[in-house]
Amino acid sequence: MEEILALAKKVAEEAEVYTVFQRRNPRSIESNRLKNTQYKQSQTVASRIIKNGKTGYATSTSMENCP
Repeated sequence: MEEILALAKKVAEEAEVYTVFQRRNPRSIESNRLKNTQYKQSQTVASRIIKNGKTGYATSTSMENCP
């Protein structure tokens, strides 16, 4: 992420890069009994820049091919 931020700062007046992690554990109950449980995890990387007074925003769910 530091590399992404460094690249963004080269072209923008202001820049930020951040990661959002999300974990979910949904369960389904049927007739007062646990029927199913799952574990889901996701990661999103986002960047926001300001250039010439305008804001640009980008997100990705994969860090593949990132610098």
